[in-house]
Amino acid sequence: MLRLTDVTIQRGTRVLYEHASVVASDGDRIALVGENGCGKSSLFAAILNELQPENGTIEAPALDRISHVAQSVVETDLPCLEYVVSGHAPLVNARRELAEANADNDVMRQAQAVATLAELNEGAIRAQAGAIMAGLGFMPSDGDRPVRSFSGGWRNRLALARALMRPSDLLLLDEPTNHLDMDSVIWLEAWLKRVRASVVIISHDREFLDRATNTTWAIENGTLTRYAGNYSFYEVQRIEKMRQQDAAARAYEREAAHLTAFIDRFRAKATKARQAQSRIKMLDKLQAIEPVRAKREWRFEFAEPLKTPEQLVHLEDVALGYEDARILNQVKFGIRANDRIGVLGVNGAGKSTLIKAIAGTLAVQHGEIRRGQGLVIGYFAQHQLEQLDADETPLEVFKRKAPLAREQELRDFLGKYKFSGDFANARIRTMSGGEKARLALALIAWDKPNLLVLDEPTNHLDMATREALSIALSTFAGALLLVSHDRHLLRTCCDKLVLVHEGRVNEYDGDLDDYAELVLEHRKAVLEAEKSVAKASDTAEDGAVNRKEQRRLEAQERARIAALKKPLLRRLEDVEKRMNAASEALAALDAKMSDADWYANATSAEQAQTLKSRGETASALEELELEWMTLSEEIESIR
Repeated sequence: MLRLTDVTIQRGTRVLYEHASVVASDGDRIALVGENGCGKSSLFAAILNELQPENGTIEAPALDRISHVAQSVVETDLPCLEYVVSGHAPLVNARRELAEANADNDVMRQAQAVATLAELNEGAIRAQAGAIMAGLGFMPSDGDRPVRSFSGGWRNRLALARALMRPSDLLLLDEPTNHLDMDSVIWLEAWLKRVRASVVIISHDREFLDRATNTTWAIENGTLTRYAGNYSFYEVQRIEKMRQQDAAARAYEREAAHLTAFIDRFRAKATKARQAQSRIKMLDKLQAIEPVRAKREWRFEFAEPLKTPEQLVHLEDVALGYEDARILNQVKFGIRANDRIGVLGVNGAGKSTLIKAIAGTLAVQHGEIRRGQGLVIGYFAQHQLEQLDADETPLEVFKRKAPLAREQELRDFLGKYKFSGDFANARIRTMSGGEKARLALALIAWDKPNLLVLDEPTNHLDMATREALSIALSTFAGALLLVSHDRHLLRTCCDKLVLVHEGRVNEYDGDLDDYAELVLEHRKAVLEAEKSVAKASDTAEDGAVNRKEQRRLEAQERARIAALKKPLLRRLEDVEKRMNAASEALAALDAKMSDADWYANATSAEQAQTLKSRGETASALEELELEWMTLSEEIESIR
């Protein structure tokens, strides 16, 4: 369990939030949301005892029962599979104990360590590590490769795999999807639904949060508030809360204006002086409720293209690849004006290869790419941010790009992308990844492209900037070709999908939900095939399969599933009881309100109270029904 009681967290002189009191129950999957810099990562640091809260207490599992993703992966020659397995603390401790016992020639300790290793079942642990690595996009052959041979993004995947391997009561995930493709994100969602630990996730991927969490902790206005639902539920409740506070503020303003008018009118009259003083005291006591209005969300747009040819790009019998390998063959693919295409495919299938060829940064090995007259491509590549000169400023970048433009015109344009005033003269090296991504988008928009080719544009963007990008792409008048693991962005901006698979590019007839099912089925088939190979190997080596052992493992699996379902079934039963009670109460209120005699006999206050009770009961019943559906889906997802 994780419990915060009256917690205040401060960074330097700035108080991030105070008097925070929330509880995470066993098995809760929590989305921790809030603006950048509000203190989400600071809360993780406090839970891990890396930061002491100013006030209050944090009750959390022991540190050896908390799993989190390391900020950096040590460059080591350790094979990847061994690195991931080393995340399993009980196995590591048992191995260490056996090595020390062997060194001391302690027979009793040796026997105990061997027994512990046998109980842990190292073979099963290594198989689990392989399954996690496969889920995160690694090939079977990658298990023997040294960690240092992988790039930064793949090392981050290894760090995530190692964290998922650790047996824990609390799992902390900070932006786990940043370096994953869509297939790995889909796998991670399914894995998190089966994990026994409580999970807290920081992420800017709203669809991932919707599918992977059932509770939301929101840091806003210096407080930490719990919402009993996923991110979309939180958004609805937050908007309703803001609407109610705005209504309360307007009621205050009306009452305050009425009292002020009376005071101003009668304060000087002796006969009314006492009444005026009474109203002055009332006005002092009246609580001023500030309207909590939504902050003006940042928006930007891609300008309408100067011209758009009907046929923008056409690939005819194209083969693509690199010196050492061909990736795609016989590609026949076209982009016309107003096309909005999302590109799907597993990691390494060739999505970026296709994108590079269309953008003109990769030559074809065979075939022809025909480009329409007047084609202007706005290309956002995954490595785009690395190509920015760290010693330049945004204003210097644009002066070099548009040397004939007036400085004020450039400043006005940069201001639309939140590079106003002195920030236009800030060095790029001091900027965050999200700020660099905004600058890259601004450079693209300046050219007024008629075809946007975007390869994972959201990797460094926060929730607000992702939403701004989604709106800008939805209103863009040109064509769009998009590779992204952000399914919300794909759903919002694309009306056509293509699948890059086994060296081919074909139109995909299903939707993203169909694709998610396809991914999970493919992963399941791969695991089943691996199990079959392992089983056949074991059979050849050891003879007949030990049926007794198989039955024992099956019994363990049934017990594991039952243990996962038990708390959910208990919660479901409780919710059903409350739903029945709320339904009966609602029916009784409806019966009362449908009785004409009741309206004749009840006072206006009684009628108002009954109407209020009816609304509150109906609202409570809706929340219970939503909770019931969420629990039912969780139970159904357990296999």
